[in-house]
Amino acid sequence: MLVIDDRENEILINKIQSRMGDDCTVRRLESADYVIQDVGIEAKEINDLYRSIMGIGRSRTIVGQLTDLQRNFDNPMLVVYGSILKPFVQGRPDAQRLAIEKTRMVKTIENFKATFYNRFPQIKYMELANMTEFINWLIINHTQLNIVGKAKESFPKIPYQKLDSRITVLASIAGVSRKEADALLQEFGSIPKILHSRQTQKNLMQVDGIGREKARRILELRNPIGME
Repeated sequence: MLVIDDRENEILINKIQSRMGDDCTVRRLESADYVIQDVGIEAKEINDLYRSIMGIGRSRTIVGQLTDLQRNFDNPMLVVYGSILKPFVQGRPDAQRLAIEKTRMVKTIENFKATFYNRFPQIKYMELANMTEFINWLIINHTQLNIVGKAKESFPKIPYQKLDSRITVLASIAGVSRKEADALLQEFGSIPKILHSRQTQKNLMQVDGIGREKARRILELRNPIGME
């Protein structure tokens, strides 16, 4: 179960719920924005990261949030998504003032990243391109972390009509189409069977459209992203 803090971005919550349905729930969390088992995830859009570093418009800075995250979870993570900085200046902005503020934002974030692992040695850091990529990452890791604890169980073949959410997960892997995801599920029956420890690239490549590179990417899901 993915647990989302109820103070998280409403648009983001709605997008995740529309894709995950009953596999996620929203409630108040003491620390972290997202929790999957023992993984606590603090998520920041790039501009929100800057505001959190500077303490703009909030009672706690990123330092306080990450201190709690590191203390409360066995596997804490900071995930930053987005790359477009949006400088803000008081009054009527002009190009020069906006450029100066953007430079300040870049330097502030770079300084934060340069000292991150010295200050928070237990927290893994990850950057993703945009909100969609972050949502895909959450769904894949939710699926994989649930699989890890069941590696030795026998998984029944799931009827085709119940596979829509699983097709979405597989199709979020770079290069894998929904048609190919559907074919994989019809061939192997479930995501756990696709990712079984005995599964090989050669086996997956027997499915139409799945080449060596796609098979490699699929089997990489055995190790949750960022959790090596």
